[in-house]
Amino acid sequence: MAGETVFVSGANGFIALHIISRLLNKGYNVIGSVRSQEKADDLYKKFQTDKSDPKFKIVIIEDLIKPGAFDDVLKNNKDIKYVLHTASPFKFGFTDDFDEGYRKPAVEGTINALKAIDKYGENVITTVVTSSFASVMNFDKLEDSSFIHNENVWNPIEWDQVKDQGKAYVASKKLAEKAAWDYVKEHNVKFNLNTVLPVYVFGPQLFDEDASLEKTNTSNQIIINLLKSDPNDTKFFKDTSGIGVDVRDVADFHILAFERGIKNQRLFAASETFTDQKLLNIINEYVPQLTGKIAKGSPSKAYTVNETGFSTQKSRDLLGDFEFISLKDQVVDTVNQALKQNK
Repeated sequence: MAGETVFVSGANGFIALHIISRLLNKGYNVIGSVRSQEKADDLYKKFQTDKSDPKFKIVIIEDLIKPGAFDDVLKNNKDIKYVLHTASPFKFGFTDDFDEGYRKPAVEGTINALKAIDKYGENVITTVVTSSFASVMNFDKLEDSSFIHNENVWNPIEWDQVKDQGKAYVASKKLAEKAAWDYVKEHNVKFNLNTVLPVYVFGPQLFDEDASLEKTNTSNQIIINLLKSDPNDTKFFKDTSGIGVDVRDVADFHILAFERGIKNQRLFAASETFTDQKLLNIINEYVPQLTGKIAKGSPSKAYTVNETGFSTQKSRDLLGDFEFISLKDQVVDTVNQALKQNK
């Protein structure tokens, strides 16, 4: 498949950068979209190239929810064979207008991309949309290990039940994914659709310069915050718990979704459950330079919480007996990079 062209929306995102790096290393031609020329220039600099490079081209799409936002890139690049729609058209927690801030951008951003592919992407074989565990998650079952979240499960929240930003985010992710599946069914499109459903995404930044102890992606911030904990704190660290996955695995999910010829599947990217305490235990054991500098908490309690039940068996089988990077490596690689970059 080397030499084929892949379009990646939201090209400057945490996951997207890893996807693009892998694609380029495999010999694909990559077209990425960002929202400003400043971000385009930054990407060219990071990948040590410029707009003259035929293997890597960046286009500007300022507003993902503007009708026809993706039309030009599909019209002008008829060689696009695969579309990886990773762009997210909103930021968590930025508005109290849940419909305008969450539902509309999530749904319309996704539908705009699919409309453009349907209308102008006559050579597109497979489209992969980055969804989220949020579209699977059942709030009332997160501490019931007997309830198995998997590729067939949907979050049951309806929009009229949304009362806060957390539920607005979760509901909007489900509605966006549902809208995608409804669109391809109702319009009898020629391309395959797959969705990738990541949980908390840990792991190193593609570029060391993006690693920070001050601000990082939402999931990695959970790890980074523990590096600022009080060394004398012996409480049980359990404020955050969930399921983690490595960004490098999530990138592979997107690429294997089209390389393996997978058709019309939800792919659940999740490796291991965690609590803050479990993360602390890993850091204290495997990052010795932090010994005595961060909290130990209550190490023996790390496995006493009720964990979320889940299975990724179907996805792993579809992707070819896929093996996930361990939680230990996710955490250690994240911490070591941050420490190296913030000496």
